[in-house]
Amino acid sequence: MLKLNKIITVDEDKECYLSFPDIIRSQKEKKTFFLVYRSGNGHHPTISSLILKKSINGGRSWKTIQEVELTLEKHGRVWNCPRLSYIRDALYIVCDSKSGTYERQAQFKTMFLVSTDEGETLNILETPIPGMVPDKIIYFKDKYICANHKIKNKKNELIQLVSWSRDTTMWYDTNIMAHSYEQQFCEASVVNMNDNYLIAYLRDNSGHKRNIYTVRSLDGISWSDPEKHRIFGQRVTALKHSDNEIVGAFRNTNNINVSLFIHDLKNNTMKFINIDEETRLNQYNYGYTGLADNDTEYLLPYYIKNDAQNPYIKLAFIRK
Repeated sequence: MLKLNKIITVDEDKECYLSFPDIIRSQKEKKTFFLVYRSGNGHHPTISSLILKKSINGGRSWKTIQEVELTLEKHGRVWNCPRLSYIRDALYIVCDSKSGTYERQAQFKTMFLVSTDEGETLNILETPIPGMVPDKIIYFKDKYICANHKIKNKKNELIQLVSWSRDTTMWYDTNIMAHSYEQQFCEASVVNMNDNYLIAYLRDNSGHKRNIYTVRSLDGISWSDPEKHRIFGQRVTALKHSDNEIVGAFRNTNNINVSLFIHDLKNNTMKFINIDEETRLNQYNYGYTGLADNDTEYLLPYYIKNDAQNPYIKLAFIRK
């Protein structure tokens, strides 16, 4: 069973709302990791920057290597939720941007910030991928998969989508991953199970303490009916733990914790550990994790507020 080893603070700023971190291990150096998160002047900011940090000692210390600003006044857009991916040898920050603070009316664009030199330089590309809160880019069989959800109307009704490409330059099609008139599916996290099938963990946004669901696909285009699990939470970040297990971090809305689960796919059972506790007053100002594998441990970044003036970024080390 996984065990929490230690927690460090990566960044805090009394004047800025730091949130939505993600992490990835370098393809070139085993002890090198990259961490990205958004800095803004609020949960729905008018001023925002993506902060990219680098660690060369397994996540124990961090240095900022990039800051990319977007503001409503200067650019007409702000950053939302970044994710990190590798495509071939290039490091990608996948992030949606939005045209306003009121998300039901804002226009969203998914951007790629691409680095071929391990974060030293970034090339910003606009994509035709629809929707908001993109997932990591997952390579599956002969396709690159990017999940995201879309607000359908002013009632804030949601639909979970998945876009795909053969080369990440042209995104040929977008398909429905999950849709319901009762549940509001969003924030999918997709895992490739040895190129045999995909499994995705979805948030139901029809209430503030709802179950997490899963869907599966053999081709990344057609998806199974959603299956409900006994997880109450939001924004799962999932990785393959073994051939029959998934490890996932999430905002636990049952006990207001940053939590981690191991999902036994063969027996369809789950075990949980809590990482860090928040107060119910701050139940929408914490979590939204990343997750990376360091062979003997997992690195789990998250944001949390507690008694601080603004949320800040922490990093947990979980021993396998």
